[in-house]
Amino acid sequence: MTFAIVQHKVQERIRGSNIATFITRANGVPFEEGLARANVEDRIVTSNIRLTRALVGSEEWRTIADAFRCWSATMIAHAKPGKKLGKQIECIDSKTKIKWVFTVPDVYRNERNAILVAEHPDYTLEIDGNNRIVHASAVDIVSAFPIRDGWYLADPIHGIPTGEQVAFSEQARHLSRIDKKVGPVARGYDVLFGGDVGQNVVLGDEPSLCYGMAVESL
Repeated sequence: MTFAIVQHKVQERIRGSNIATFITRANGVPFEEGLARANVEDRIVTSNIRLTRALVGSEEWRTIADAFRCWSATMIAHAKPGKKLGKQIECIDSKTKIKWVFTVPDVYRNERNAILVAEHPDYTLEIDGNNRIVHASAVDIVSAFPIRDGWYLADPIHGIPTGEQVAFSEQARHLSRIDKKVGPVARGYDVLFGGDVGQNVVLGDEPSLCYGMAVESL
């Protein structure tokens, strides 16, 4: 059995208001590999909300067009619709059979139809054999997490769709989800072809898929 924890040194992270391609989609990697590379180089992987700023109402996405589709830094965990979050949320990647595990803070364990969110670098990924265990030092909750795909407004902190379905608009985000999930949010599918695809917030993609990655830059 192998055992490792992907460590980070927050005080040495490279921070900035800009974003840059770190891994191109053409050279895409599974999420855990991209995260490990970013940690080694003391980079901060771009969050879901920061990618929204680049993708919606802006041409900034063109500066990282070669990264899409990309993994965001935003780690989420949610239970099946109507079920309590419980003590732990577990999800198995169908391709690798790796189990992703997120421990639910005590205060959130009775919540239903809610989603937990942690942002890089406020979590580490423990690799224990065939398990990937998320250890988060800061966990937020977004309530009224929708139970089906569709157009929704998003919470202002993490950009996660929430509430009741709404009509399409620039302020709306299209949610793509599965029953239960532990893993990162993906963004930017086929952005080069225009349309509303930059507004897609993809929560259903498995972490073993090989995508690009963007990071904060000066």
